[in-house]
Amino acid sequence: MYVTRIASAVRLRPGGQALVVTDVMGQAPDETTVLIEGLPELDANVKIARTLCTVHEGKAIVEVYNGSTEDLVLSKGTTLAAATVVPKSVFDSLNADQESPTTESDQMPSGSGGRTTWVDSVISAAAAATTPSQDPMPGLDAAKEAELDVDFTDSKLGGEQRVLLADLLGSFRDMFVETSHKLGRTDLLQFSIDTGRQAPIKQRPYRVSQAKGYVMEAEVQQYLELNLIRPSTSPWASPVLMRRKPDGGIRFCIDYRRLHAVTIKDCYPMPLIDDILDVLAGAKLFSTMDIASGYWNVPMAADSVEKTAFTCKYGLFEWLLMPFGLCNTVPAFERLMENVLVDLKWRTCLVYLDDCVVFSSDFPTHLVRLKQVLERFRAAGFKLTMKMCRWGQDQVAFLGHIVTPSGILPNPEKVKAAINVARPHHLHTVRAFLGLTSYFRRYIPGYAAISAPIERLKMKGVKFVWNDDCEAAFLQLKRRLVEPPILAYPDATKRFKLYVDSSRLAVGACLMQNIDGRDRVIAYASKLLVGSERNWINKQDGVSEIECWGIVWATRKFRCYLDRREFDLYTDHKALTWVFNEGNRTSNAKLARWAMELSQLRFKVYHKPGTAMGHVDGLSRLHSQTVCAVTLSELMEDVSSVEREGFVPVGESPYSDCDDSHMPSPVTNGKPSKVVAGALEDALRVAKQDLVEVGERPAVVDSKKSLKPTSNVLDPETPEEGATVSVGEPPAPPESASTGTEALDPEYEADADDETSEEEED
Repeated sequence: MYVTRIASAVRLRPGGQALVVTDVMGQAPDETTVLIEGLPELDANVKIARTLCTVHEGKAIVEVYNGSTEDLVLSKGTTLAAATVVPKSVFDSLNADQESPTTESDQMPSGSGGRTTWVDSVISAAAAATTPSQDPMPGLDAAKEAELDVDFTDSKLGGEQRVLLADLLGSFRDMFVETSHKLGRTDLLQFSIDTGRQAPIKQRPYRVSQAKGYVMEAEVQQYLELNLIRPSTSPWASPVLMRRKPDGGIRFCIDYRRLHAVTIKDCYPMPLIDDILDVLAGAKLFSTMDIASGYWNVPMAADSVEKTAFTCKYGLFEWLLMPFGLCNTVPAFERLMENVLVDLKWRTCLVYLDDCVVFSSDFPTHLVRLKQVLERFRAAGFKLTMKMCRWGQDQVAFLGHIVTPSGILPNPEKVKAAINVARPHHLHTVRAFLGLTSYFRRYIPGYAAISAPIERLKMKGVKFVWNDDCEAAFLQLKRRLVEPPILAYPDATKRFKLYVDSSRLAVGACLMQNIDGRDRVIAYASKLLVGSERNWINKQDGVSEIECWGIVWATRKFRCYLDRREFDLYTDHKALTWVFNEGNRTSNAKLARWAMELSQLRFKVYHKPGTAMGHVDGLSRLHSQTVCAVTLSELMEDVSSVEREGFVPVGESPYSDCDDSHMPSPVTNGKPSKVVAGALEDALRVAKQDLVEVGERPAVVDSKKSLKPTSNVLDPETPEEGATVSVGEPPAPPESASTGTEALDPEYEADADDETSEEEED
């Protein structure tokens, strides 16, 4: 064992951390992998990350964390950590394509007091190291392993790797439960409801049928037995609402809308799903963990318990733990999870409410990171549901997506829900369908153009008429979800390519990178032109304005990728290459203003003819008279099977057994063909045949009915944010772009008394 000393003085702010260069005292060979651990004589506020790193020229990188509330100065020569050589035989079980441990700091800050770490037990088990393991649970025999029931289904780990991982999980046996009814309890947060000086709000209970009453009684009794609720004398009261599940079951809900209206909202931000997925680039191993009954791990603040009171035919009760459905529970729980994993998120793991994924590029690093996260969860008092966890897999389902080393694609289970959805029959179901499909819009080239006929049904003053264009768009969106491309992860070391095209109806963009010698899609984006934007085409320089606006919108959309880096911009409008050249002037004030905005970015403009930009031309190019004519004949084509000069591949289809040979091709001799009469009918017929194959029977639509919008402005109104919420199920990431809850079913409104129904009607 060696010790390390600081090479130069370091100052850390309160709660700050830094990677510190240290000198390894002794004759540690270069390129030797060592285990870095804090020394017991260090100040309690100085936390040293347990790290696997490589000695280079007698130096090692140590991660230091300042756990105090004051600035911390570490002078040169301070003895900081112990460095133990890790035998090479530890890594013999790695697959040939896996790399050896890197110098990345992966361990949580620790003030370990000299206790032999779990990593030592791994070393001794794999390489017969001399240091014995002192872990309180050093291993698992066959009986204990069977009892823990670690699920290695679909795991690509080898036999020895599974043993090591099972050994790690065995040391956290106390954290795993078989049912979500065995709750953990955290002391890091007490949930409070801030209503200011608002007087208590009370409502009368809703009437329910006898069958629903039995379910209500059983739910209340179960909550009492689990000590989740207690009888109440609160002046507050919100009614219970029994809702029908899609599978025919009955769900216990509480109508907290009146309470929400007087609650001061918590604005803590939720992580963006796109940001989460981008961080996973380069990862080869994934493990996902699920907090058992996440919200019920958090106790209620004493002064807020009475505000959670709910009323039903069986009495008045109040929650002792944080219930599902209160308006501030989501930001409060996300803040709690991010505080628990404060220095691990974004580099070791990702967290979204009660879902957590640990990722790494190799197996040893994966073990270390899993131990970090599990220790944090144990310290926080959380429990995990073993059957909901996945360990050491090369692809996992996370936030509605399948995450793989080569890229991401939508979760087939989530896509199946969209494929089986019923045809919208009123405005509410239109919004629900578009919300569901828009969650996957990054996988659908030309989403805005395809969905345009259905989007128009949301316009003010437009009568709901489901015509042929709506039916065609409905079928097309379903088919696009069946065959999504695999999107690649962005690589910060490679140059981006941005392809943009605009038409009189929409703008489309495609962000790409050259990966392994071929262009791969990072993301698609498209947007309908609305309001005055549609009138630009009729003005002088109208085409240039629309094309330039498409570039401005696309660079804003992908700003997080393009800012402060050079990229290539491709457009089929040659005039714009002149506008963007330095020193050139234009008399069009709008173009000049946009050119100035774009001058903040570093890019080169290239002109490409439309025939060489089919992947973005299809995102925006639609027939001027019929919205869906070109869309269906072009986008229903499997473009991956079409070979033409200048065509840029835009993705990989994960389904190779789909027969698209019967589809009309929009490409002839390398050039787009014109849409002939009857193209819409042919495309609609083909789409209906495809949908019948997946099990849905298309409805008969009156083709004589047509829809003429009375306004060019999309309806800005959204459904009132409801508070009819489920209290018996754990939270889940949104499967649609909508953030509101479902409206109350008419049967429940009818069950309530007249006075209450008028107050609560959506």
